[in-house]
Amino acid sequence: MNFDTHGDGGGQSISYEKGRAVPASNGVIEAAFSGNHGWFWRNRGDADVTVIVRTRGQYMEMKRVL
Repeated sequence: MNFDTHGDGGGQSISYEKGRAVPASNGVIEAAFSGNHGWFWRNRGDADVTVIVRTRGQYMEMKRVL
């Protein structure tokens, strides 16, 4: 799995963490500032992958982009 977690807003931007060919992982992201915060995952392998996202907080909207 390849992934990239990032955020931007109010003239700020941040890259929380990136990974390539990661076989398994878990973690926590706490937004560093108000704005847009996102997660990108790409499965380059043949096996199915399950991604579970648990959130809490205040949101204007949450999008799934394919």
